[in-house]
Amino acid sequence: MFDVKCVVVNCKVTEQFVCDFTTTGISNDMILVPNTEFKVKIDGELHTFPANTAFFYPKFTPFYYTRTENEYIDYFIHFTRDKNTVSEYTLPVGQPIYLNDPKTVYDLIRIIASENWHEGNNRSEILNNLMKTLFLKIMESTGNNSPKLHYNELYGIRSRIYLHPEYDWSLESISEVLHMSHNNIHRLYKEYFDTTFLNDVIASRLRQSKDYLSHTNYSINTISEYCGYKNVEHFCRQFKKHNGITPKEYRQQNSRKAAI
Repeated sequence: MFDVKCVVVNCKVTEQFVCDFTTTGISNDMILVPNTEFKVKIDGELHTFPANTAFFYPKFTPFYYTRTENEYIDYFIHFTRDKNTVSEYTLPVGQPIYLNDPKTVYDLIRIIASENWHEGNNRSEILNNLMKTLFLKIMESTGNNSPKLHYNELYGIRSRIYLHPEYDWSLESISEVLHMSHNNIHRLYKEYFDTTFLNDVIASRLRQSKDYLSHTNYSINTISEYCGYKNVEHFCRQFKKHNGITPKEYRQQNSRKAAI
């Protein structure tokens, strides 16, 4: 069970400061995720880390961090855990964790901060589950040994593709947003996600179309429009190419008899 003690969100520090607990640490566990560049002391030496780097310090673990010359924005959580939670939810201690999906991590911290002020009947259970989700989300990034060039931007694009497959996605539009060449986007996308940008757009549309076919009574023509296809014939050809059957056949095999 997690017990949240303190949450700081988007705290802008304009003056120089040093958070020095190198002797005793603190009496709570802490997750630190600054939204700007910052410095952390590791093995007695001060290192600079980019924004979106997380650190975990269990209670009584010494730590030291400070800002650089640039603006500093702080996000951190102080909390306690019972023995079962300690054994099940673990992170590297005092080592940088370069986040794959910092937006979700910051969103979770903001939600935890909001829930921590509420006095509803389910407050403790909600906070416990949110902290578990936060740990699991950060744990996804523990294999990263260094920041990946443009990874966060491309991850954000990929997330939006799967959230909104109906959008008119193109390399041209992404190139303008990220100020990167088509070739560079294609190369990094393939390296990071083991697929191409175009294949992800197709996969996201077909995935959503399967949900509509299985759980709604929308016409196939309507589904094709909702999934970003400009004509139903193209949708049907692409669906059969990737699934071996037509949308109609898929619906017959997988329909949940939805009332929508």
